[in-house]
Amino acid sequence: MDRALVKPARLTGFAALRWAWRFALDPLSSTRRAFEAFGPCVVLAEGLPFVRPSRVATLGVPLVLTAGAPFYSELMSRPDTWRGVNVLPGGPRRSAARRMSSGLMRLTGEQHAHYRKLLASPLRRTRVEALVKDMARLAQTQTTSWPIGQTIDLWEHIRRLMQGFAVEFLFGGSSEQSRTVTELGCWIMERKWDWRAMVPINLPITPYGQIVRTAALLERHLLAWTAAKRGHPDEGDIAATIANSRDGAGNPVDDAGIVAQLPSLFGLSSEGGQSVVTWTLFLLMQHPAVAERLRDELRDKLGRGAPSLDRAGELPYLDAVVKEAMRVLPPVPFQFRVAQQDTTIAGENAPKGTRVVLNTFLTNRMPDLYPEGDVFRPERWFTIAPTAFEFPVFGAGPHICPGYWFDLTAVKIAVAAIMTRYTMNLPPSTRIDHSIQPTLRPRARLGVMLRRADEGMTPATPITGSIRDLVKLPQ
Repeated sequence: MDRALVKPARLTGFAALRWAWRFALDPLSSTRRAFEAFGPCVVLAEGLPFVRPSRVATLGVPLVLTAGAPFYSELMSRPDTWRGVNVLPGGPRRSAARRMSSGLMRLTGEQHAHYRKLLASPLRRTRVEALVKDMARLAQTQTTSWPIGQTIDLWEHIRRLMQGFAVEFLFGGSSEQSRTVTELGCWIMERKWDWRAMVPINLPITPYGQIVRTAALLERHLLAWTAAKRGHPDEGDIAATIANSRDGAGNPVDDAGIVAQLPSLFGLSSEGGQSVVTWTLFLLMQHPAVAERLRDELRDKLGRGAPSLDRAGELPYLDAVVKEAMRVLPPVPFQFRVAQQDTTIAGENAPKGTRVVLNTFLTNRMPDLYPEGDVFRPERWFTIAPTAFEFPVFGAGPHICPGYWFDLTAVKIAVAAIMTRYTMNLPPSTRIDHSIQPTLRPRARLGVMLRRADEGMTPATPITGSIRDLVKLPQ
């Protein structure tokens, strides 16, 4: 496999503006077209050549679009130079929204290492494996109540299930306060990625102003909730761990440190898994033969009637199905990095402040490793073993997602719980459009009809919508 970095293509002036506008409107399709036209690294620079960069810095700093393992390796291996972008918004000075914008994703060096070490205990693999039986029990309890013979909003039902996993097993158990914090954090994270929220007009009626005010509400609930955890450390509770820790300088963590770290950790602990489970089930509905093969494995290995879901993580075909779903429709299609100093990318100069978009969606389709990359084919995982840079759905390098084992385990248990109990069908004339906020999600309600699993699969329902631009469906 050729791992050489390709010399970037540089677009300036109105050509750069045109491609930047296309990216803002439809990031996945536009970057696919850009790479087909110019290669896997495109620099959009000097968008307004008649405006001096010193006057309008955001128009003078390049935006770089990249895809492929070599670029992931170069940027993810240098986190001190290429810093991550927080999933929660910034805001006015001294606002709660601003205090929440300096979480783990933006930390580097000793500060990042300090918080990674704090998270190691609740997220370590041995602890997750010890939780499997309890996770299986929660999945069975929640999914049992889903109404057979009715149409449900799949995205919302999966949201409640995955948030239940996170709150129960990572944040000290379900309570009214934890549910409120979770809901508010996810609300903010979702709306940050609406382009209207990028206009910083701080009024109660504007998206930006609503985020600022909701962040203040979240901060109050968060500090009231964690106040009860101070003095009661619990290595299985991330909130208690942060509240009773010391900061990177060795001082007891203050309220600002709690507010900086916990909201993004709440969101990241459930949003990615929600996306993976939803799109996995969608792809299974569109590929009945794959769904039936998976159901056969679940019956044979987990049992019928009351399946033993705690063995879900051991099933090879379930593992292949989940990985292939994450490859085709990755939970976070883009990762963003910002240059902290003057540096280089692919041997070309990159000034401080350069924004780089790392495209997971297209990296997962590189033809030398993934032939027919738009096709959902779980069997390919029996013959390939990509590196984290070639399959960066959990990130890669020193800042790889610390909760990837928990997330993967929760996803497999959720899919197994649902597939052993239900068959799902999309109603006729279904349209599915996608959005990125920052996870890949349905733009509108995703209604599915529930039937008993023993009724068997039915032919896939033909669908319309922008999701068809992302994956090649059999009809």
